[in-house]
Amino acid sequence: MLQDYVTPLPLLLVAATHAACLVATVTLLIVPPARFPDWQVVRPAAMHWTAYIGSWALSLLITWVWLFVGSGRYDAKTQMNIALGLIVAFGAAAAWSGIYIALLRETALRWRDTEIRWQAKQKEVFQEMTSFEEFSRGWDGAVHIRFRDGTILKLDQYARNSVRLIEAISQSVVEETFTDGTFG
Repeated sequence: MLQDYVTPLPLLLVAATHAACLVATVTLLIVPPARFPDWQVVRPAAMHWTAYIGSWALSLLITWVWLFVGSGRYDAKTQMNIALGLIVAFGAAAAWSGIYIALLRETALRWRDTEIRWQAKQKEVFQEMTSFEEFSRGWDGAVHIRFRDGTILKLDQYARNSVRLIEAISQSVVEETFTDGTFG
């Protein structure tokens, strides 16, 4: 049986939160993981999946407590208001994490030898590692990889294989510097 504080407006907020998580799940199912034989691919890491699944699981657990268990303490109303906030916060984190994973998959960032390819605005972009210009950090924590033509690749440093891509670019630049005689 539902608790007496479960009124239509908070219930609608909880339903909307979990609906957003379902939309993120459907989006994840629609966007397949990038599969490119013989290419190194940047993929969502365990951290991404833990954020998505763990946040939604916590939101669901707190929802169950909020709906059916409640609290018998003297400050039960305050506790249930905090629980409602936690449901929305963890649910929003789960929805954002799911959408982010789908966007990371959709980018299909990959490299082979000295060639880097990815999807941006529904078109294939490619760059040579030798046209790398600089690394910088974006406001969102992403590593921005700038190429000589002005193209910027935003790389999630926590995605699987992202560090290997940075190492490959660095190695390529070092090798180019020593082979074209620009060193020293």
